[in-house]
Amino acid sequence: MSVASQCLRTVLHQMSSFGIFLQLFQSSCEDEFFQTICGVLADFNELNQWAPLVNLLEALNDKNTRISDDKVVSLLHNMAVYMECMPLEGGPWNNILSLFDVFFRALPGMLPSEITDMTDTFRIIASVLKIPGLSQQKSILEPFSKLISFTIQNCAFKLNHLMELCLLCNRAFTKERDRLLLSRAAVFELVQALKFKTVLPDENLLLLVQLVVLDAGGTLSPTNVAEELFGRNYDPHTMISTNAADCMKHNLTDCIEFISDLHTISKVKSNMKGGSNTALNEDTLGGLLKAGISQYVALEFTRSSSRDFRAHNRYLPWLYHPPSAMQQGPKEFTDCIAHIRMLSWLLLGSLTHSAMTQSQGSILCQPIPIEASTHIADHVLVILTGFAEQSKQSVLHMSSLFHTFILCQLWTMYCEQMALMNPPQSEEHVIASVTILDFWGRVTPGVLQLLSHSKVLAEMVNLHFLSLIEALQECNSTVLSKFFPMWGPVLHCYHSQLPGQMLVRLQNCQNWIPPVQTKEELAYNSTVLLHWLKRLQFKMGQIEMQSSAATQFYTV
Repeated sequence: MSVASQCLRTVLHQMSSFGIFLQLFQSSCEDEFFQTICGVLADFNELNQWAPLVNLLEALNDKNTRISDDKVVSLLHNMAVYMECMPLEGGPWNNILSLFDVFFRALPGMLPSEITDMTDTFRIIASVLKIPGLSQQKSILEPFSKLISFTIQNCAFKLNHLMELCLLCNRAFTKERDRLLLSRAAVFELVQALKFKTVLPDENLLLLVQLVVLDAGGTLSPTNVAEELFGRNYDPHTMISTNAADCMKHNLTDCIEFISDLHTISKVKSNMKGGSNTALNEDTLGGLLKAGISQYVALEFTRSSSRDFRAHNRYLPWLYHPPSAMQQGPKEFTDCIAHIRMLSWLLLGSLTHSAMTQSQGSILCQPIPIEASTHIADHVLVILTGFAEQSKQSVLHMSSLFHTFILCQLWTMYCEQMALMNPPQSEEHVIASVTILDFWGRVTPGVLQLLSHSKVLAEMVNLHFLSLIEALQECNSTVLSKFFPMWGPVLHCYHSQLPGQMLVRLQNCQNWIPPVQTKEELAYNSTVLLHWLKRLQFKMGQIEMQSSAATQFYTV
């Protein structure tokens, strides 16, 4: 081994002036080869460990050097391997950083047009960000941010690599403008895509949403798509901030517009690029994006309200001002549908966070104050009282009943989760429990009024109401047994005898035995809640897409 090491040192030293390193780094070699080179040069004074990198960068920065497209990928991979082996102490880093500055500015022009994976480039940038004294070479951040933007727009990358770059940049620099530059570059690409000004690869769009949600203290719900894309589960308790959520905060209004826009999912569908991930299709992407952004907004609302109780007035000025009985015209009805959809997505994001963290996350996500319950009930009553007259106006109006009962389900589970987060005898638990009873005490008369209009409406309302009961049963709702004695007769208001299929469904709900709330049962409940939320997310997305396309299709 000693003779072989000395032989390798001698050959590399003698050939270093003849461009040996430019040739070696373009070769298809095993990673161990470059690790060996770095090892044998560790105690060789004539040619130290940093010399191959210096020689390589000098050759690459020479205007006369031409690298063929098929060699660039090997070059970047071998450079990444070698840099990860190099020691950080004692090197001529000022000279190397200057060479890297030139190299990274020229790199976009060197990349082959068909390149699809920038993992090795991210590995090189990560190694550079660990170099001592990097803060003196601020200019290198500009090509870094451009390469990140290029990658997000065109290539595949791994989420953990992007997060690592943002973290390392945050540590390497002291001024906020420099520390957040890479995080801002990633967030800028996300915001442009949410505004539909640019079209990103579908997988990259989801990765950027996950980047922001993770930094806010949440995580997207696990799916086949997410597990494949994100690579691993992230624990919110051990996450180190990338400051992506803070960068995104300046675009909170754009996020709210993305959620509230009825045509968002249709636009996402028409902009889909497609990709290698077959599970990520046109029927799932829009809902996943809306749910992710909704969770981020819900977390930001939670933080804002803890600092300023008037924060909701800034973003949801209509929340505490539902239309009065004298104002309920076509415009108020349409606005109310939009408000109900917005609330539903926010509650979906909040409940997804609670289910993912089992209410043990770094933050308890409570975007809507519990005292807003009466105003939410008033919004629901606007739809219930106006549906018989307004439902024939459009598909959107017709789907209003669907959105209304979805909101009722979500608000019930939201209040119940707030009660479960606190000890049974605590004031918070009692208030949340009483709030659910008060909410349904206000809403049920509106349901009864709608049932009395016609047989067609009665059948429609019964189907929605039965679906609501089944949803609460599926989620192991603790309040269902309290409401069932009141809700059972509601279903018989118009029909003295229910149709056979509905009767069987109702009987199954009636025979349901609420489970004992043990610690293991609560963990199981979170899993069940998550599965229900995924299906609900899909349904909400499909109804919005159908309403947007104005197709005469309606699903209960």
